[in-house]
Amino acid sequence: MRISSQQIFDSNIRSLQTHTSDVVEAQRQISSGQKYKLASDNALAAGLGVQVNFDNAQFAMFKVNQDHVAASLASADTQLQSIHDMLANLQKTMVQASNDTLGVENRKLLGQQAESLRLSVKRFSEATDANGQSILRNAAVNSVLVAPSLSLESGITYSEVMGRSLPGGTLTAGKVDVAALLQNITTQLSAGSAPTVQQFDDLKSALDQVTRAQVKTGVLQNQLDAAVNAAEAQRLNVENERSELLDTDLAQASANLARSNALLQAAQSIMTKLDTNTLFQKL
Repeated sequence: MRISSQQIFDSNIRSLQTHTSDVVEAQRQISSGQKYKLASDNALAAGLGVQVNFDNAQFAMFKVNQDHVAASLASADTQLQSIHDMLANLQKTMVQASNDTLGVENRKLLGQQAESLRLSVKRFSEATDANGQSILRNAAVNSVLVAPSLSLESGITYSEVMGRSLPGGTLTAGKVDVAALLQNITTQLSAGSAPTVQQFDDLKSALDQVTRAQVKTGVLQNQLDAAVNAAEAQRLNVENERSELLDTDLAQASANLARSNALLQAAQSIMTKLDTNTLFQKL
């Protein structure tokens, strides 16, 4: 089969166009960091990339929820520790007031200390956060999605700590009414009377009640930490998958650019030789 110079010329033109396109594409991948310019360049990768981006959006939502729950639990933990400390100090005050050598006036002074501790507990139990929301919730605590298939309570209720649904609200079954107990103890000491055995027992129950709330908060915080670590590991896997699908492999793109440049230069060299041929040689 006879091949004319024109066929060689046309073939070289096509080669120039192909290699030029390859060089431009390799340069685009390197400069943009994106493996594909259009979704149609690789429909499968683009579809998977959309799913990965959706997963990333979910993890961003989880992060917001995790931060919210972490802040709520940290605030609750701080208030619970303060309430526990005040109740423990009140217990010491009651022990002092039980000393038979103390007179009425000395017990009244201890009653003033008890009143100060009672007011501190009231203040800590009714404290609000920066948004004006009660740290110890007056209503049911919402469960928040912090990781795939894992929801956690976002705080502790007032009733779990103080025994009532809210200050002055309905007494919760099986709970100690801490506010009423403290008022009772304060009144007893302020009158110059020693605390009763029942008051000691009730205060111990109140301390146990607060301790249980602290344990629950600690368990929730541990679960949240585990969820954060698991979600972060999954997020990194998703991000790696997205990168492999859609991001440019710089080493491969650089190698493609070098190869395409070499082929383009070879095609340009051939074209230069063809352009210098005489009309007789082309025929």
